[in-house]
Amino acid sequence: MPVNLATMELKLLVVFDALLVECSVSRAADRLGMSQPAVSNALNRLRLMLNDRLFIRTSEGMRPTPRATEIAGPIQAAMRQIEEALEPTAFEPADPDWTFSLAVSDHASVVMLPHLIEHISRIAPRVGLKIQSRPNEDLPAVLDTNEIDIAIGVIPELPRRFKRMPLFEDTYLCMMRRSHPLAGRPITLEEFLKADQLSVKPGMSDMSRADRFLAQEGIKRRTVTTVHQFLAAPAIVSRSDLIVLVFEKMAPIFDPSRFYFCPVPVPNMKVTATAVWSDVHSDLPAHKWLRRQIALAARQLAEEPELSRDEALPASMALN
Repeated sequence: MPVNLATMELKLLVVFDALLVECSVSRAADRLGMSQPAVSNALNRLRLMLNDRLFIRTSEGMRPTPRATEIAGPIQAAMRQIEEALEPTAFEPADPDWTFSLAVSDHASVVMLPHLIEHISRIAPRVGLKIQSRPNEDLPAVLDTNEIDIAIGVIPELPRRFKRMPLFEDTYLCMMRRSHPLAGRPITLEEFLKADQLSVKPGMSDMSRADRFLAQEGIKRRTVTTVHQFLAAPAIVSRSDLIVLVFEKMAPIFDPSRFYFCPVPVPNMKVTATAVWSDVHSDLPAHKWLRRQIALAARQLAEEPELSRDEALPASMALN
């Protein structure tokens, strides 16, 4: 039987939204400025109305039931639309109260973020940017709850309620210490498969993005060490005979006297970095402005002369 919306109080959905974010009755109460009994009472009424427990108390907090998870996205999107409909629509970049939250991958933080910050500081110096690092698996939740405005990185396909804009392409390279036995020339596929390798896997997935690309070509490399932090990779590679896969546009940040780069002897090792956001934000003037600045920064990145990378590397290490 359909729920009678005439009997549904908006406050019940506000409590549901807060519990999804906080996973705690007490924290949800603090977030909403309500008492804990009032939040518990609202949850009990919602449970009766929807005929589901919705949240189960565990040692790690209030865990949503499958039914709560199923309705979470549409309800949170609807809540954001209501909030935005009631908020002023005017946007003025000179207003110092405007701060945007972005989730930016390590890759995009190195390659594109400097361009974006330089661009915005020049045209709208009073606009603030709050940069977060989030694994891809967290992005739907933080976009739905308005915790971040836009995510930037190599992001897999998300549900249809999210929109995306391509920003730049990049290609994987092999990186090794300058005195590595394989350094000084392109390596063969046989050498690549025999070499001990370091895998960088920022998220919680079973396989890194690079390994998924290799698997599409029927290739499995010899991974002997895995790290979750990209910043750990250069130090590890510089003191071992491990090879790590990095992106071509990141090569200039590494010390060319310590590292050697060469192509991965496998086809189709290209990625596209994108900007992703919730569709409920698409028509907001402030959000449109931010996306326009991100697109302009990506265009500046694309127009950078290729010599900038080659100049950062000795001739013996320059990439073709």
